[in-house]
Amino acid sequence: MNVFRSLRGQLLLAFALVFGTVALLAGAYQYRQVGRLLHRGDDARLRARAEGLLAQVELGPLPVLPLPGQGERMRVVVETAGQPSRELFHSPGFADPPPPGWRGVMLTQERATDAGQRQRLRLWLSHSAAPLAADLGRVRRTLGWALAGSLGLAAALAALLGHWALRPLRRISRQAHRIGATPGPERLPEPTTGDEVQELARTLNQMLGRLQAGAEQQDNFLAAAAHELRTPLTVLRTGLEVARQRPDLPPDVRALLSGQLLETGRLSRLVEDFLLVSRLRAGALPLARQPLLLDELVLAVVDRELPRFREAGRSLHLAVAEDATGYQVMADADKLTSVLLNLLENALRHAPGGAAVQVQVGQEPATGWCYAEVSNPIHTSLGDLARLTTAYYQASVLSPGAGLGLWLSSRLAELHGGQLALSEANGCFMARLRLPLSGDK
Repeated sequence: MNVFRSLRGQLLLAFALVFGTVALLAGAYQYRQVGRLLHRGDDARLRARAEGLLAQVELGPLPVLPLPGQGERMRVVVETAGQPSRELFHSPGFADPPPPGWRGVMLTQERATDAGQRQRLRLWLSHSAAPLAADLGRVRRTLGWALAGSLGLAAALAALLGHWALRPLRRISRQAHRIGATPGPERLPEPTTGDEVQELARTLNQMLGRLQAGAEQQDNFLAAAAHELRTPLTVLRTGLEVARQRPDLPPDVRALLSGQLLETGRLSRLVEDFLLVSRLRAGALPLARQPLLLDELVLAVVDRELPRFREAGRSLHLAVAEDATGYQVMADADKLTSVLLNLLENALRHAPGGAAVQVQVGQEPATGWCYAEVSNPIHTSLGDLARLTTAYYQASVLSPGAGLGLWLSSRLAELHGGQLALSEANGCFMARLRLPLSGDK
């Protein structure tokens, strides 16, 4: 996730931009002011130097001139009324105006000769601007480091401020994750800040209350409907089985009754699934744990479902690993039977016609857990397999069923301390029921 998409990242970015812009403008203003002071100081030093040199000039019959210092260039001209100007000194490379990288000044002084004539003495002095540029460079570097430090300080302050300001939202988020993982009567913490965060928490709690009430009503309806349907479905199934056993029954009627009996059994399993859903969500599903052998349970379920697979034109194969140390688990036989029936029903429903469904029982070397895996070919990839264990989710809207089989199987596996692992490879879908052995903790 991009850090600047988060609320803390946006707060950090906004704080850094505002603080950085202010610091940049302040630094630019300071640099401009310091630059003016440095230029004025350099001009003052150059003028003072030129005045000192001008004061040392003696015209007399034989002019006496001071020499410029290192890094300086000078020109001296004397002008006498009625006479052409006379250059007394000219440094090599001197130019007026000074070339780039040099700074100059010109001073004029009026003097009187012994004969009473007025003379005008002009002195040009220039020196290199490199020292001034070096000083300005040091100022820029100092202000740059100050700006970088200001941005770092702004980022640290923004991070601390964001951490402090977002504490209520983080608590709400953590509690929301817990509620999402294990729905129940828990509610989000409401901070007593009197701001928008408190209002948000209160609104979300009201929404959670309405959602829980609706879910409880749905679960109660499913439980009541499933409980009421069990008895008439049992009576109907028994009547169909008795009627099918009559010796004088025509073959076409017997086939019709067999189809109705098959659909009645499917409806009975759906009702049982609805009842399990309501009990699981209410946390009222008891487990009658007892030692049992997983391989024997799988064998019994496969023998029970084999006729259905044959009628549907699909083969069912069972393979049990002989090198396993054991298959004994502490589990509820009825609940594990429901899990296996759901996995086989899912394979029967989604496997292509004429395909072979494989059931394998073995032991994982890495964990020592035993497993029962049902695999079947599929036409197309199922994409995100995590969605398959969501209640009422169906990979295809045209497939029969309520989309509860894998969700129920996953929850029942978790209640037994195990796991339902789904995988897909080489055009085959695998659902593996993993259970710890009875000796594992």
